[in-house]
Amino acid sequence: MDKGDVAEGVAPAEMDLPESSAFGQAHGRLGPSELDWIGRELREYHDAILREPAPERLLALIDRGLARRVFH
Repeated sequence: MDKGDVAEGVAPAEMDLPESSAFGQAHGRLGPSELDWIGRELREYHDAILREPAPERLLALIDRGLARRVFH
C-alpha cells in the first residue's frame, strides 16, 4: 500500500495493537501477540482483496490469452 492508502476504511495509524504489545519499544523484536495480530491483519486484508471483483480489463486480457491458446 502507498502512504495515503486506507485498508477497509482504517488508516494504519488508527489500527489498534494488542494491549500487551510493546511495539516500538522492543527495537525490532516482536513477541507472539504482535505476530498473531500481524497475521490476523494480513489475513483480513487478503480476504478483503479476494472479495473484490476482477477488473473488466483483466478479464478481457485473460479471455484473449485463452482464445489464442485454444484457436491457434
